[in-house]
Amino acid sequence: MKIDSSTRTAPLTENTTPVARGGKQTPQTGGADKVQLSSMSTQIQALETSINEASGFDTAKVEAIKLAISEGRYTVNPDAIADKLISSTRELLTQQKG
Repeated sequence: MKIDSSTRTAPLTENTTPVARGGKQTPQTGGADKVQLSSMSTQIQALETSINEASGFDTAKVEAIKLAISEGRYTVNPDAIADKLISSTRELLTQQKG
């Protein structure tokens, strides 16, 4: 019994690449591809650099707190936490009403 494949692909040559459907081949150029970026991409890159440089937290302070916790010197002020939690809740409720 002979099995015949109904889909045949064209053989590859040095200067052609087969297309997925349609059986057409497109010539390839030997040069490098070129990409031109818009001015918006330059602005986005500058913004990304700015964001990465402004980390938003003090690494030295974080390390000092971690050390204090590990040494048992870090104390928690529950009154201050409760006051800030209540203040934050009031602010959120005010924003929802307005």
